[in-house]
Order: sequence, then structure tokens, then C-alpha cells
Amino acid sequence: MKHIYRTVLSLIGAVAISSCSGFLDENPTSSLSEVTAYSTEETLEAEIYGCYLSMHATGLWKGYMAEYFHTASGLLIWKGKRTTDDVLDGLKFAKYSTSAYGNKSIWDNIYTGVNRCNRLLDNLPGSPVADSYKKEIEAEARFVRAILYYTAVRIWGDVPLLLSSPTSVSQINNPRVHFARVYKQVLDDLTFAETFMRDKARAEEIAPGKGRPNKWAATSFKSSVYLTIGSLLSAPDDNFWDTAKPERIPDFSPCGIQTADDAFILARAAAESVIASGVYSLVPDFRQLFRWTEPQDWFLPERIVCLESTDKVSPNYNSTRMLPEYPEGTANFVTENTNNGRVRPSRFLIDNFIRVGGGQLGTAASTADIYVTTTDPRFNASFITSNKNQKTGATLTTYPNSNRIETYNNANCLPYFRKYLDPTYDVTSGKADFYLMRYAEIYLISAEASASLSKAVGDSSWQAAIGRVNDIRRRARMSVDEGQTPATMPRDLVDTDCATPQDLVNMVMWERVCELCAEGHEWFDTHRRGARWLRDNIAVPANHFYADNTYQHTYWNYVFEGADARGYTYVEDEQDLRKSLLAALPEAEIRINSKISNQNDFYWQ
Repeated sequence: MKHIYRTVLSLIGAVAISSCSGFLDENPTSSLSEVTAYSTEETLEAEIYGCYLSMHATGLWKGYMAEYFHTASGLLIWKGKRTTDDVLDGLKFAKYSTSAYGNKSIWDNIYTGVNRCNRLLDNLPGSPVADSYKKEIEAEARFVRAILYYTAVRIWGDVPLLLSSPTSVSQINNPRVHFARVYKQVLDDLTFAETFMRDKARAEEIAPGKGRPNKWAATSFKSSVYLTIGSLLSAPDDNFWDTAKPERIPDFSPCGIQTADDAFILARAAAESVIASGVYSLVPDFRQLFRWTEPQDWFLPERIVCLESTDKVSPNYNSTRMLPEYPEGTANFVTENTNNGRVRPSRFLIDNFIRVGGGQLGTAASTADIYVTTTDPRFNASFITSNKNQKTGATLTTYPNSNRIETYNNANCLPYFRKYLDPTYDVTSGKADFYLMRYAEIYLISAEASASLSKAVGDSSWQAAIGRVNDIRRRARMSVDEGQTPATMPRDLVDTDCATPQDLVNMVMWERVCELCAEGHEWFDTHRRGARWLRDNIAVPANHFYADNTYQHTYWNYVFEGADARGYTYVEDEQDLRKSLLAALPEAEIRINSKISNQNDFYWQ
């Protein structure tokens, strides 16, 4: 059941982020002036909900991000013929100044959210509400701001760092700040939130049944930030800054970090503290996370930060972008929308999903080098490979069926994502929630940090990494119907699966893909470990995969028909890949903001 949470709104609508879907106020009872917006506990709550509202914008996680941003990861791909730069720049894993939807919209929405947080923070000192209550609100506003800046710094590197709301036109334009300083501010905000945000009991007291983020959500995000910093420092010579320019080399010492190992130690410690807290838990059945049919599906203990969805206030447009037309199990019977299924898992993603869990190669001549079979319950919970069209009654079977390896009706050889299929979906949008962070990721952060700290096969960090991956895999295998035997895949990792610590890191990275695909991690995960990692783990193997005789580039050419001399392949040149590790600032922002007008696309050069 969806529940309506009514609250007084300020200048903006109240939208919540929670583990309980449906407490959005679709019919505000009143509106407040700027003078009264901070005068009571109720109005402060309305303001903090307004901060969360920015995270629901169509340019971010539930909208353009997957379609125009994560398709530059090598893991998500467009369907059909696409010849515009917004699509073809994916062949360079890049987003340029002119990549409007995948760049400018994200920029605009992030800074709109930052300004909302700053506006609340600026006005809090003058509020007559009790200081203890204001401290909680301040912590939550800084928590949201930290998430927004964490997203921005991973996309663009140096960005303007605004910590108060502009009060004059002269304060609108701001210069870019070195990315290390932005990371420091993110960690400062998260540390403040970790200290002063409400714990689980207090959050429940203030908003019963609403699942508001609590202080452990801040610790969870700190673990992710530390992991990202460690990833950057683990590849300093082939990352996005120029080591020949001392002013560009990041100094993370103000964050308590001198080396990559320092960051990985902090990442693991933060992740393990979240696990030890007992505040969250893995749901016993992975499929329940994306079921969207039962009341308890919106109250899962695995939710750390979740963007809720309704059809009127804050829909999830990933449903439209990722589902087939008239999919079985939804309310979409007759209404047409040609945008359906625009974003699909690449065949390279599918092949690796099956491979890393111990899946099987095909037995036919056309599939002998293609992974086509897995019993991993996450596979069917994540992808649609056979779908009945509710309008026509026809069933379409896609990859990995042996008969659909070759191009079949153009884009139909690719599966669809299933995660945002909810029974109320009616073509324009969906009500499936979006996991900005869920508990399984904490296990994978700990695993990756431990793998990164391992110095030799079988050492304590190696064993810790394998243990956390196997925790996730064990849950996956148990995700079967009552009375059924647990699945055989993904099997437990053992020491002999990886020859070196770097192999183990790579294995954990692919486990992230299997567990978290289509949840907004793809571009960040394929870009944060440097150009050589991107080349060796995505570009080169993907090019080999698509060049296989089985494919003969048929589908690849169809998707990128009209591409120029880039030749339908991912860029492999390391210097070009370095340029793709960050997105360029939006052209409109460069033109308008005189403080950054002299910055080119790849400022590290």
C-alpha cells in the first residue's frame, strides 16, 4: 500500500526518500513565505524534504543519467540506430561540453539541489526552533549536500564549491575548486552528519514508518567516498590529473589520507562498522528487492538511501527507458510509447555476468565462446530475456537463447533490464523505487577495499575480500522459492579463482556489476580506477568480444550506423581514455560563468 505523508510545504514540493514508498504530499495543504519557512519543527521538516526533492529530478538517477551517462560505461547500451554525439561519445567512454542531456541536465539538477541545501543551512541559525532539533536538520541537509557534491566531483573533478546560497548576481559565478578540496568538504559534511543525524530510533520517532535515512547512512557513504579516493590514488600515473604539474596532484592529507592504502583502510573500517551496527540487513531473497508487488517490498531492511517513486510527483523514468513494450506483469496493455527499452544491458555485460558466477559456455557452434547459461537467481531478477507482449500475445526470446545470438529484428537480440518492472507501470513512468545505496553495496565496498589491500594470494585481506563476496553470493543462491534447492550459481569464490591481488580486485568489480547493475554505478565504476584499468577490463575485451566471428559486428554496426572513422569500436588509446575519465563541463556553463570560461574540456592537460 502507498501511504500519503502530508506536511506543510515551503517554496517547493515535499518529496521524501525512504524505505517506505508513497509518503509524498501530492496535495500540499498550504505554502509558506520565506519569513515563516524556518519557524517551526514542522516547517524545518518540510525544508529538508525539499532538499531531498532535488535528488528526484529527471536529469539524475531516475531519469537521464542511465540513458545519457551510464551508456558511456561500456556496460549499458542504446537500442537501435543512434548517430548523435550523445550516443556516439559512449564509444570514447566520454561526455563532452555539448553532451546536453548527459551532462548539462545533471549539472543543473545537482546545483539546484546544492542551493536548496545551502538555503536551509543559511537560515537555520535564525530559526527559533530548539538548537538540538536544528542540529539534526543541519546534519541531514549536509548529508544531502555531500551526496550531490560526491556525484559532481566524480563526474567533473574540479567544480565550483558553494557552501552558502547566493544573495546577489555577483555571487552566482564561481571558479572551479581542486577536486581534492571537494572530497574534503564531502567528508566533512558526512562526518558532521554521522555525528548529529538522527539514529534509527530517533528517525522513526520523528517520521514513523517513513524510513528516513539515519546517521549510519552517512557512514555508509563515507565508506564509498574513501573507496573512490583509494581507487584514484591506486592509479596516479594514468588517472585524470597530470603528475608533471604539482598543482594538479591531489593532496588528500587533510582527509587523513597519504596513500591509496590509507584510503582503503578507512573504506573497509567504515563499511565494517556499518555491518557491525546491525542497523541494516540483507533480505534473504534478492528477488524481493525488485518485486514491487507486496506491501513489505517498500520496508526492506536493506535500504540505506532510497529514492521513492509515485506516478504523479516523482516517477521512475527508468521503467520507460529499460522495459519492453507492453511487458507482461504490468498495467501497460495498449498504450504505445516508442521510447520503451532505449537503454539495454550490453552483450558484453551479459557475457561477464554469466562468466564471473561460474556460468556455462554455449554448446552450439555459434555459441561455443559465449556464456549463455547460469542458475544465478539474480540473472532473471535483473534481466528480461523472454517477454510476452500483452498487446499482441507474442513472445520474444532474446539473448542468451542460441537462436538469438545473431542479430534478430535489429535491437531485439539484446535483453532488457527487469529491475524497474512494477505491476502499476502504464508506459509513461513507473513507481518502482531507486536504491541510491543499499546494504549489499557495503559488503562489496569492504570486499574491494580488502582486495586492494591484499599483498599476496591468501593473506588476511585476501580472505576478508573473498568472505564478503561470498556473503553476497550465498544470498544470491538462496534466492529461490520455498522448498526449492538453492541455486548452484554463483558459486563461492576460492583462492584459485584469482592469481594475483589485482585479479581479485577485478573479480570484486565484476561482482558489483552482477549485484548492482542498472542501479546507477556503471560509469563511476568503470572510470575511477584509471585509464589502464578501463582499457584492460572494458575497452580491449569488449572490442574482442564484439569482433568475434559469431557477431561479425552485425548488431554493433546497426547501433552505431553512421559513425565515422572511429569504426564501431571502443577507444583503446590510453591518452584518449585519460581524457574520458572525467566529463567536460557543460558548454553553456563555460559560456555563462566567466570564472571558468578559460577551462577546456580536459583541464588536466
